[in-house]
Amino acid sequence: MRSLNRTKHQLRVPLRAFPRTQPATRLHPTTPSSAAVTITSHASCSGAATNVTPITSLLIANRGEIALRVARTAADMGIRTTTLYTDVDASAQHPRATPYSIGLGPASAYLDGERIVRLAKEHGIQALHPGYGFLSENAAFAKRCEEEGIVFVGPPAQAMADMGDKARSKEIMTAANVPCVPGYHGEEQAVEQLKEKAVAMGFPVLLKSVKGGGGKGMRIVRSADEFEGQVKSARAEARASFGEGGEVLLVEKYIVRPRHVEVQVFADKYGNCVALGERDCSVQRRHQKILEESPAPLLDDATRKDLWEKARTAALAVGYVGAGTVEFILDRDTGDFYFMEMNTRLQVEHPVSEMVTGTDLVEWQFRVAAGERLPLTQDEIEARILERGAAIEARIYAENPEKGFFPDSGKLVHLATPKTSADVRIDAGFVEGDTVSEAYDGMIAKLIVRGKDRETAIRKLELALRDYEVVGLSTNIEFLKRLCRSPAFIEGDLETGFIDKWRDELFGPRKVDDEVFAQTALALLGSELPASSGDRPHGKTLGFGEASTQSERKFALRVRDDAAEGEPETVEVTVTQIAGGLFNATVSRTGQSETPLVYSKIVSSPSARSPTKTTVTTFFPASRIDSTLVQDPARPERLTLFQHGAKTELELLAPGWFEKALGLKEVAGSVTAPMPCKILRNEVAEGDVVEKGAPLVVIESMKMETVIRSPQNGVVKKLAHKEGDICKAGTVLVLFEEAEGEESSS
Repeated sequence: MRSLNRTKHQLRVPLRAFPRTQPATRLHPTTPSSAAVTITSHASCSGAATNVTPITSLLIANRGEIALRVARTAADMGIRTTTLYTDVDASAQHPRATPYSIGLGPASAYLDGERIVRLAKEHGIQALHPGYGFLSENAAFAKRCEEEGIVFVGPPAQAMADMGDKARSKEIMTAANVPCVPGYHGEEQAVEQLKEKAVAMGFPVLLKSVKGGGGKGMRIVRSADEFEGQVKSARAEARASFGEGGEVLLVEKYIVRPRHVEVQVFADKYGNCVALGERDCSVQRRHQKILEESPAPLLDDATRKDLWEKARTAALAVGYVGAGTVEFILDRDTGDFYFMEMNTRLQVEHPVSEMVTGTDLVEWQFRVAAGERLPLTQDEIEARILERGAAIEARIYAENPEKGFFPDSGKLVHLATPKTSADVRIDAGFVEGDTVSEAYDGMIAKLIVRGKDRETAIRKLELALRDYEVVGLSTNIEFLKRLCRSPAFIEGDLETGFIDKWRDELFGPRKVDDEVFAQTALALLGSELPASSGDRPHGKTLGFGEASTQSERKFALRVRDDAAEGEPETVEVTVTQIAGGLFNATVSRTGQSETPLVYSKIVSSPSARSPTKTTVTTFFPASRIDSTLVQDPARPERLTLFQHGAKTELELLAPGWFEKALGLKEVAGSVTAPMPCKILRNEVAEGDVVEKGAPLVVIESMKMETVIRSPQNGVVKKLAHKEGDICKAGTVLVLFEEAEGEESSS
């Protein structure tokens, strides 16, 4: 390893000093903090390693939870750490977690490799950790670090170039006798030539960028008719995500029932390479992982060991150093497996492997980059895997599963998380009050759990998810809870098409209990209760006048459930105060013939209150129920109730006379932007007759293309925006002509 000159340099760019706050990343090591000392005594490290230069200063060229994750281990190792931030991230958590942070300016600046290298040199920083995404798999960036004498905490630039280019990596793997998916990986990139290759191998085929990762620029093409359009879409998305060269595509045979299984490998500079088990990442949407687990379920030991050996062969074939992931496709119909690609970086899901091996892979990265040998042998790792059970990671995303997993963004008005322990870990990039920006990936956090076996881990994951509460934007938390209860998932019956296969089970509407509506009304009253009366269950009235003159309140609530079909349910709740803290509550639900449900003489009181939240405890006839009601200050009519581990979203309806007086009326016959976005193109023209499901507008958000489709048959009256326009969430995109004879209601 090259000896580095760590002479102090004068700071030429102002460093921003932040007060140290509790990092959003919460890491509970599974081994004592002294493990870094004791593990170096294993056989793989016998004999003093030569040319070891400890890392003492570090620049993290990334953001969010991975920047916090890397900073935590760096601090534990006594490494002085500097982070970067853009204008969008000026108030984010990661620049606050380190003593120094450097401002970069525009949102795209995390991709400005030349400037980042220059800043590291100017500030006399010894090493650079790229995290994942952004520049983490950019061979030219890694080479520039090497040229400038900066320790790149990752693989050598040449190994990254060989394995980062999907076509080149398959050539290397074929030469190393690692089986690859049949396909075309050549230089001819004209659409017609790619189409000829696809026709020859037979549809369906998979299009992938040679620089791809994270599902970006990936499309399944099921027929020749849609080939050209899918190529255009894949190239546009890949170019936006990976820059120049991202538009070069591979065409591969699409395995109809695939499992996505990957192996975590780690190599040092002395030719040692180990596999730290495998991870099953088959539960995906838009070709992006939602849930990862280790060990992979229903995988026989012979196949498991073969995958490990093939992964080590792949790494050694290119002289790999550091952490990497070798990804395979397992064909469920034949039992065969094929090399897919190698990710030459630390993966998002690396905590799963840490949980089942009792390791800190970021610490391994620093030690190997400094010139040390691997801390553990393959035999020692396998012994740990046998002892430590199973681990599962769930990614908490800002997105709406019921609307095709549309990305979302906004302020985290309310955030409550599960308690962490040695077996429950949260890696997060946000705290309550932060804003999830549409400029970057929408992952809020990762929830990782470990159990003595897979069944225990699944149960622990569901329990932890029940304590995860988010208000202010859409998330996939409720979807993840359903996933944990899915019989097919529990049995390990996995494939990358799992979500589509079990769609009805995973996305059906949920019945809302009557107590939810009663608790919502009681919490609304509780939010009005004077603080001095809160501890008097049978004292004064709950803030709405004398009991004899004004003891009854009515609330109209509408259920907000994107999975429900037809008109949303409207419920009226009448609360009558008998005495302070003692009530009758009547719940009347639309569409139900039975008489309203009455809860008589229930004791209820708010136990915690803030301007946006009220926690209410109520003793119903058969049970005590604790609920938390959250109101979004920006939209006070939007209510969210958390009760018994479930989230219910409601709308508080204004009285009819109030709406009429103010002239309030929703825009009918329109399609709105589901998220902040950029208009890429309009697929229809004004006056066009369209059918339900027809594409109307193509938008871009978080570097993902999304097609907005028509919710109805109709005639396009107006296109509200043109290509390139930037729109806020809720902005009208398309207006339809009103049907003949249709009258607007007030």
